[in-house]
Amino acid sequence: MVKLTNEEIKWLIIRVGSGFLTVKKAAAVYGVTERRVQQLIKMHRETGEYPKLDPNRRPKTYLTLDQEAAIEEAWEETRLGARLLYYELRRRGYRVPHNKIHQYLRETGRSVPNPRKQQKRKRCRYEREHSGSLVHGDWHRTMVNHPNVIIWLDDASRMALAGGEFEQATHVESID
Repeated sequence: MVKLTNEEIKWLIIRVGSGFLTVKKAAAVYGVTERRVQQLIKMHRETGEYPKLDPNRRPKTYLTLDQEAAIEEAWEETRLGARLLYYELRRRGYRVPHNKIHQYLRETGRSVPNPRKQQKRKRCRYEREHSGSLVHGDWHRTMVNHPNVIIWLDDASRMALAGGEFEQATHVESID
């Protein structure tokens, strides 16, 4: 879906460039990100021309009636979600992207969004604020006849603190 037309792009650049409108307000008016508005302004400054939409961009595709019927039939028989339904349809000879299947299932009320899965993910559980507050190590062996290697990493800086090669991967070598 194209959110901005060529006229809207020109309008944004003129208003934001003159100081009549802030980047934040312009982004809110047209439902684009502040970064996109900044990119458009930068492109205008560099070239001196107003950016235009690419007329050769890939058009949006829609499901055909045949594909919708296949999704309906497969869903009624299996009651699978979009990801597994994709493989079922592929087995039956239909090539439908799973995101299109999911979109169709949501439109028809067969798939309900889970708000818990739409939350921002928490940061990595091993990230620490101060160096040395947490380190972790892991054993690795590339081939059977190669030695076992252990590397100790600092979670704050992601730097390798120590390492060594040993014949066996045991707790005694880990302590060494």
